[in-house]
This record gives sequence, C-alpha cells and structure tokens, in this order.
Amino acid sequence: MITGVCETDFSGYPNCRDEFIKALSQAIVLGIARHIRFETPMMWLNKVETWELADYYHQLDLVRQDTLTCYNSIKGEGCGECAARHLRENDMAQYPNSIMRK
Repeated sequence: MITGVCETDFSGYPNCRDEFIKALSQAIVLGIARHIRFETPMMWLNKVETWELADYYHQLDLVRQDTLTCYNSIKGEGCGECAARHLRENDMAQYPNSIMRK
C-alpha cells in the first residue's frame, strides 16, 4: 500500500505521523494474518518538496487538482478551513520561490 502522508502535515492530525503508520501496519498484519507493507515515500518531505517532485514528473496539475489534503474530504483546493488545507495553500504560495525550481 502506498500513502502520501507526511509528518510535515501533522498540524494536530496524529494519523500523519510515521509512528502511527507503523502501528497501523502492524495492526492490519495481525488482523488479516498476512504481510502487508505501507510505503510512505513522502513521509519526510515538506509540501514545497512535494510540489517540486510533482512538477519534476510533470504531474503538478494532477497533484493540485486530484489529491486530497483537506480533512473535510474535498479534493484539490479543499474546504479552505481546515489546518491541513491552510498548510497546503501556504506551501504552494512558497513553491514558485523555491531554490530547487528550474
């Protein structure tokens, strides 16, 4: 299983922590009695780095429009109210100024 959670999204939501994902994985393995591994390739990236990675692979529009950051389950721009949405918005505003942008 691959999930896009990252600790930089914590914002009070404990399900974004590496510790939580490891515990969840262990609970699921025990519950289904077979091995399953959760991959978290973005766990240690901040949102600016996430935007850079998406842009590098020419998927920035896809990530901006079709991914879910909002804790009110609204894809793309989200609800505009939750802390995760504000984090996404602030980091997107910083992205064009990132030193890695080419």
